[in-house]
Amino acid sequence: MSDSVRVERENGVAWVTLNRPDRMNALTVEMMTALRDRLAEVSEDPEVRCVVLTGAGERAFSAGADLAPPATRADPGSPAERTLEASIDQLQRFQESSWLLHTMPKPTLAAINGAAAGASFSMALACDLRVVAEHAVMTTAFARIGFSGDFGGAYFMTQILGTAKARELYLLGSRVDAEEAHRIGLVNRKFSSDSFRKETRALAEKLAAGPPLGYRYMKRNLNLAIHSHLRDLLDLEAEAMMRTGRSEDFMNATAAFLKKEEPVFRGR
Repeated sequence: MSDSVRVERENGVAWVTLNRPDRMNALTVEMMTALRDRLAEVSEDPEVRCVVLTGAGERAFSAGADLAPPATRADPGSPAERTLEASIDQLQRFQESSWLLHTMPKPTLAAINGAAAGASFSMALACDLRVVAEHAVMTTAFARIGFSGDFGGAYFMTQILGTAKARELYLLGSRVDAEEAHRIGLVNRKFSSDSFRKETRALAEKLAAGPPLGYRYMKRNLNLAIHSHLRDLLDLEAEAMMRTGRSEDFMNATAAFLKKEEPVFRGR
């Protein structure tokens, strides 16, 4: 298993860490392959109830794709050395990471501990929630180097901010600091740099203690709400409510509520 993407499991939370702090956690071919594989694994792991994507160190979440010459990178080869079709196929495989973060039936949280740019910023946008350290800055970055953008960033940013702001941040490549990101709703919480890890852990563990069955259907409904007709979504909501209403979790949580106790969810 590549150490460039580290996975640690604790209290129902899988911490997926981009681990190249000396290169601001810039993404290599090896890392993008490993990240897709690790996310697929934690998505299927019944012991994992929340997934956190973050970067090693305090300097960066990830600077995006590593643009250093191939000879100086950990992985050989470059897009110019592959056919166009092979390059497209490879990127499509890597972009499965965004799909997994968006659709896996458990909460995903991007812990933006420093600079976030390009593809890694897009993956943060694919997560259900985003928290940011006060010193962090974010940028799409693609326009600065003549790229068009990948990993679903245009889709997610448009859904989060609306088309006008998304176009501004893509076309101008503007840098957004933590304060502005929180103000416009690009991130959900902003924490001080000193308390960032502690606050993120508390939030992740709160999500991990939540109802797995409820979250599964909740995420499905929220994702479908982006495109679905209201009538179709109402039918799916009715189905999910009756399914979750027959679960042990619902029965136990209702009893705990009446006793004014905290519920314990077991995913049954």
